[in-house]
Amino acid sequence: MVIGGDTLFFEDFSLTDMTVKFLDLQRKNTESNLVLSYLCKDEETTKYGILEVDENLKVTEMKEKPAPNETESRRACPCFYMLSKETAPLIQAYLEEKKYSPIEEKDAPGNLISWLVIRKPVYVHHISGRFDVGNLSSYIECDKYFQENFTCLSNYLQ
Repeated sequence: MVIGGDTLFFEDFSLTDMTVKFLDLQRKNTESNLVLSYLCKDEETTKYGILEVDENLKVTEMKEKPAPNETESRRACPCFYMLSKETAPLIQAYLEEKKYSPIEEKDAPGNLISWLVIRKPVYVHHISGRFDVGNLSSYIECDKYFQENFTCLSNYLQ
């Protein structure tokens, strides 16, 4: 599991639901991987990695911060991935391949997914949204949301 530390999900996120979906994919193909996705606004595509998917929600491409006219998709991909044990060894291969790349390229976990989709099956698990708490203003917005909407800790942990 790969989790970005600057992300919190809306209250309806369920780790259990995501795990069930991942295990179902694993039963069908042990090489399958699962990433989260939510719909973003047109003007937000330039802030996020955007997933293009087929009719089975299999990722066909991930575009890093495309302009709205460069993709029809609005499926943003936060850093929350469930990777198969067959995929894990590829992380080292990816890092080795990118070791001389600029830090910006190595420090964007979405680039791993872009690299991975042509090597292993990657599928989408849809969520309603998330907060990027990487700066003070978004952290304050997130805190306000949870103070107003958070009703039950056990629901969030399921």
